Amino acid sequence: MTTNRRYEEHFAAKHAQSLIDAAPPPCTLPQQAYGPQRIEWVKGSNPPVWAWVSWPDRAAERIAAHARGWNDRVVIVTWYGPRGQLDCVVWRNAVTHRRAESPGARR
Repeated sequence: MTTNRRYEEHFAAKHAQSLIDAAPPPCTLPQQAYGPQRIEWVKGSNPPVWAWVSWPDRAAERIAAHARGWNDRVVIVTWYGPRGQLDCVVWRNAVTHRRAESPGARR
């Protein structure tokens, strides 16, 4: 049994349009910024942090994220956005610890 070609073309076009409409990924630091010290990766649950993330098309914003790894210069942070999981590398001084809060907690 084969699939209708019009059906395939329709969903291929929708997929292509969704890629065009997707927001650009956050700006991440290049590997040269990491310095000579190795990244210490988290074992277990990632600690919650506030991270200032830069974007190519808008101003930097403070994101509730989790730290995956760090060294004396950079932190690798991850968070969930409208299109799924995002991650990037930011300067260490752009990250602060945050308390793990319940989803309904107020700031």
